[in-house]
Amino acid sequence: MLALPSGPARADLLCEGARIVAIGPDLDAPGARVIDAGGLTVGPGFIDIHVHGGGRHSFFTKDHQRIEAYAAWAPRNGVTSFLVSTVGTDPGDTAAILSALAPTIGSTAGAEALGFHLEGPFLSPEDGYRGAHPLENLARPDTRLFEKLQTASGDRIRLLTVAPELEGCLELIRSVSSRGICVALGHTNADFMTLARAWQAGASMFTHLGNGCALNIPRHDNIIQRVLALPGLMVSLIPDGIHLPPFVVSNLIKGLGPERTLFTTDAMSAAGAPPGEYSLGSLKVAVGGDRVVRLPGTGILAGSSLRMIDGFYNAARFGGIGAGQAWRSWSRLHNLFNPGAEIPLIAVPFPAGPG
Repeated sequence: MLALPSGPARADLLCEGARIVAIGPDLDAPGARVIDAGGLTVGPGFIDIHVHGGGRHSFFTKDHQRIEAYAAWAPRNGVTSFLVSTVGTDPGDTAAILSALAPTIGSTAGAEALGFHLEGPFLSPEDGYRGAHPLENLARPDTRLFEKLQTASGDRIRLLTVAPELEGCLELIRSVSSRGICVALGHTNADFMTLARAWQAGASMFTHLGNGCALNIPRHDNIIQRVLALPGLMVSLIPDGIHLPPFVVSNLIKGLGPERTLFTTDAMSAAGAPPGEYSLGSLKVAVGGDRVVRLPGTGILAGSSLRMIDGFYNAARFGGIGAGQAWRSWSRLHNLFNPGAEIPLIAVPFPAGPG
């Protein structure tokens, strides 16, 4: 089975090296190596634009070997490219992390690191909306500060998540988006008009809707409803069944529609690793047998332990959308973050999950 833009289809696939040269039934290619992918669905590899690590490897580090080790671990979980999502304890620390990790961008073996996703420091300081981000790590939007961070990264920041209600943020969005850097809104309690102005200024995404918000929100006028009402924003969801219950994933997919729905893991180093205590930047977090990542002694979620392949199965199952739409939502951003590239193929069993 092939995961095609038009939907799943049973067909043969003929490749020359990494390039697909023909798709169709009963292809004849004398001398070609035949791989029987019966029982598998084949399609472009998945891209994770919001991941902090996995396989015991954390991106909150100045050790480039952690990125390389994650890149080697990730393909077995469906990931063929990713953004290194990281931030430091203060702007100087963030700049040092970006500078130390910059040489890994575009040079990793296995999954390809395409650039950085900076989730912070320009986030809401409100309890709930800042999530697990320590208050002291946050900063007011500052175009000059972003330029310093971008310089430290070697111009490799590709995605920036911000809270648009903060003073100076709309100016920052205009400046950043005008340079071709993708801006996402997130960790925000902006009102509808501020969200709309942020979209008009150049923001094009929303980061993990339904998370990074207060536990109790108004019935009608809340961040979830406001984002659903803005058709110009693509929206990422975390389909682990923890950040969003399965029925909420289903409802949001229906409300967003297939063209706006994206999936991401928000995974940290505990993804694919046993329960225990882990570090998430300056934070100590606990991962229980239920696979929930929490700040110890609180109910605050601090990233996920979701492997992407499990997220793919969950998205299809929770949303009732099947392999085709789930696959597109996990892979469609290659065109944005890696345009023109030859995307590696992956083959996964479907509908049966990994158990």
